[in-house]
Amino acid sequence: MKIDIEKKIQRTLDNPFEIEDIEVVPNLNDSRLCFENKGLRFEATVIYLEIRDTVLILNRNTPVMLEKIRMSYFYIIIEIVHRLGGIVRRAHEDGFYIFFQGTTQDSLNCAVKAAMKIKYMLTNEYSKVKKMLAIYDALNFAMGIDDGKILCVRAGDENIQHGDLIWSGDVLTIATTIAKKLLIPEHIGVSELVHYNLKDSIKYRKGKKEMQEIWHSDSFTHNSEKQTYFHTSFFWTVS
Repeated sequence: MKIDIEKKIQRTLDNPFEIEDIEVVPNLNDSRLCFENKGLRFEATVIYLEIRDTVLILNRNTPVMLEKIRMSYFYIIIEIVHRLGGIVRRAHEDGFYIFFQGTTQDSLNCAVKAAMKIKYMLTNEYSKVKKMLAIYDALNFAMGIDDGKILCVRAGDENIQHGDLIWSGDVLTIATTIAKKLLIPEHIGVSELVHYNLKDSIKYRKGKKEMQEIWHSDSFTHNSEKQTYFHTSFFWTVS
């Protein structure tokens, strides 16, 4: 086994890497993905959603209840995102990548609208979901949004047909960084480019005399450079 592992790692590091540009979000069964040095690259607007305080939830409840909470989040996300044309992929136990294929103004606005609808279901007093999850301290979450190119590779061992998809790209790093900067009740944050391309219906609300911006700016450091992002506490009603 030791020799097999060493050969595999040496082959991975030495061989060239092939990248194929595609126009869909890949899944584990995509025949173009293999266990060698090949990846699929696509453009998308991505929401990174993280469930916070899972250790606290686990300490106050049970492992089974924590899994039920994760399943509840997953179901809420799937139902809302699918209707808006997005695709959900698991990042890890407490995080999700939500992809809207493309980096057009429409894909950006669909992503932000989806995030606002998810926020409504989890935080609004008129949502029974909010009341149900609040009992288990399960309402601390955040969503960061950016757009750009994403590389997907299949990692594992083809001989035993065991593996998973690994996602990488600057867009994922930025979306994750924004999410981790957010504090309640500011559950949604977007990059500067996403904010610039928001439609007025998602960017402003009616004030007494004029339209008012619902987003507030802040900054973070990425690759030693200061970048601006915007956050909001607003939601989009789910009927």
